[in-house]
Amino acid sequence: MKILLPTASLLLLFAACKKDSGEKSALDGNWNFTSLSATTSSTEVVTYSQDDIEKTVTTSSYTSTNNKGTVAIGGGVMTAKGLSYSVDFDASYIYYVNDVEQDAGTMPFSLTIPPTNSVASFKLVGADSIYFPSGGFSSMGASGASGGKYSLSGNTLTMIMKLDSSFVDNSSGMPVQKHDVATETVVLTRL
Repeated sequence: MKILLPTASLLLLFAACKKDSGEKSALDGNWNFTSLSATTSSTEVVTYSQDDIEKTVTTSSYTSTNNKGTVAIGGGVMTAKGLSYSVDFDASYIYYVNDVEQDAGTMPFSLTIPPTNSVASFKLVGADSIYFPSGGFSSMGASGASGGKYSLSGNTLTMIMKLDSSFVDNSSGMPVQKHDVATETVVLTRL
């Protein structure tokens, strides 16, 4: 059973993006890292035979605490310094065999990301979109170009990324079909 964790989420956000011109944008400046929140769903399906199919659906929702660090944005580059946060949440799961529920419950998770530094580039698209040419800020293993929406309200910058990834994982020796969906929100406050 896979739980979508924010481990790499924020780090990849600040490690994957570049603006084409040297123009100054409204995002330019120094920012405090305020929070990371996410709503996730992960489905894993193992087909042993036509009459023997197991499926696990795991969901979670969380908002980071103990948020620390700064992000400098300028010239299409984001530079994160000392970025750190914690998450404590319960993930809910339902286990099915041949589409009949067999078990359900919750599992507690606690994770602290130690202070991390990174440099990233990005591209702004239109008035409210941000593009990550080398991938977004997903911890779901998705790679390649991605994008999201951003909004600037007073001294608060909010970036929202919707992630959807389907793949087959053969690492356990049995093909596991995985479908991961998440909405992640990063909030920064201007210094």
